[in-house]
Amino acid sequence: MKHLRQCNLFIHEEIIINILNRLPLKSLARFKCISYNWQKCIAEIYRCRLGFPEPYLIGFFCVEKRLRSRFFFTSKESPLLIGTTLDKSIDFIGIGEGVYVVASSNGIVLCNRLRSRHRVYYVYNPATRQRLDVPKTLIRMNDPYVGFTCKVDEDHGIVSFTIVRYVIRKRYQSSITIESYSSETNVWIATDAIHDLLYPLQPSRDENYLSSCCVIDGVFCWIDNFGQGMTVYDSVKKCFWGLAYPQPGCMIYPGFHFLGLSGGELCFASKGWTIPCWRLNNFPSRDAEWVWKYNVDVVTIIQKCGENFGLGGGNVQNIVFHPVFPDILFLQINGKVISYDVKTSTVELVYDFGEAGRKTKHYKLFSYEWPQWPRLK
Repeated sequence: MKHLRQCNLFIHEEIIINILNRLPLKSLARFKCISYNWQKCIAEIYRCRLGFPEPYLIGFFCVEKRLRSRFFFTSKESPLLIGTTLDKSIDFIGIGEGVYVVASSNGIVLCNRLRSRHRVYYVYNPATRQRLDVPKTLIRMNDPYVGFTCKVDEDHGIVSFTIVRYVIRKRYQSSITIESYSSETNVWIATDAIHDLLYPLQPSRDENYLSSCCVIDGVFCWIDNFGQGMTVYDSVKKCFWGLAYPQPGCMIYPGFHFLGLSGGELCFASKGWTIPCWRLNNFPSRDAEWVWKYNVDVVTIIQKCGENFGLGGGNVQNIVFHPVFPDILFLQINGKVISYDVKTSTVELVYDFGEAGRKTKHYKLFSYEWPQWPRLK
């Protein structure tokens, strides 16, 4: 019996990259598990060929009126990129616990257990399946405004995170009790903040606008329910104040206005047949000013692709800004999620819930992003 002589053949990395770069993306996805070096090379090819921005928007977690959560990708390239490593179910605590997503930041999601009456939170990394339990809160709050920000390292590990929450129990409150948690201290702290808002605050309700909380440099922003502006809390200076809406006479109605971070700026939009979009200059200074960006004509979008996408004559139910490109919006219309590029007037169908619009109008969308590239283990 002949023994085959073992031959160790060395191929320069540049040659491997040159060969891999000639293959289609589906073929590249099959070779990611060969070795760590191949995974790095393929990730770099993905980034260069598709022009991935930072952060890269993978998809959305959707909460369906607290009954369940689901995940969907924003593009056909996303599942090829991350493979099967992403936990799309958020069903990690166990059957019957009733867990739903409250907020998201840098690819990390903040979850709450339903039976705990908003007092038990979990921080979860869908990419690594890392779960961190947060101590029970000091104060019981029903449907609180919640803010969440998380710092991660290059390996997608959680470095630190902060949770801020408050609730409005009645109108004309002179002070607000802010409850905050830092992973560095591992304790909840309650702070009474006297606000200087020129309009009365309204009791909070569990609506889809609660998913549009934004955080910049430790400053949290929320849309005030039935209010005339936004509420702002500086977690460093421990102060609470308000910002008026950019348009005088904005319609005051829950779920009518939305906030978002895009290109590092705070953005604002009001849903309707014409969607005006604004950005906030010089934030988080109290002297920040709203600057008009553009209008989105929803009627034109429905006329252009309503029949092909099944949009019908439905109204806009939800608005999400792209985290990098301020000219791209994600609109939820009649049980569908579409993306709209203002510059090119391009419309793409992202996801179909398969349900009537009346059943999806309260759905919350939480963006799932990779803040750095590549994200490899």
